[in-house]
Amino acid sequence: MDSFALNSQIKEWVILLTFIGTIAWLGYIVATSLRRRQQMGMQKALLEKFATAHDFAEFMQSPAGQKYVTSLTDQVTSPRGAILNAVRAGFVIAFAGAGFLAGGQGSDTLSYRVGCVLFLAGGGFLASAVVSFFLAKKIGKEQE
Repeated sequence: MDSFALNSQIKEWVILLTFIGTIAWLGYIVATSLRRRQQMGMQKALLEKFATAHDFAEFMQSPAGQKYVTSLTDQVTSPRGAILNAVRAGFVIAFAGAGFLAGGQGSDTLSYRVGCVLFLAGGGFLASAVVSFFLAKKIGKEQE
């Protein structure tokens, strides 16, 4: 097998894997969006059950109410989730860019240009995740 056929075959595999990864990423986004919508609906239904502020205050004093509030504050204030989402997005976008780069035969094609932009955007997400990680670590040490 000559090197041209091997390069062509590698490009085909990279494009296929990029396509599959993009479809999986879109599925993940849709599933996450549906899960968030469902959680918000459940929280809204729970809050609508309370007729008065007194009922809500009693609920908040109970162990179940405290657990509910703790779960909400963990979701809002935890930097771990945001950092992991940035890493996840960075890898997906960078690999999509690599797929477009492999699909672009020369530097004048649209696929090559899109690949460059996506690859650099993925790198930007990864860099922001690294910076966020170190900032969160430093802030965490200062608060102790």
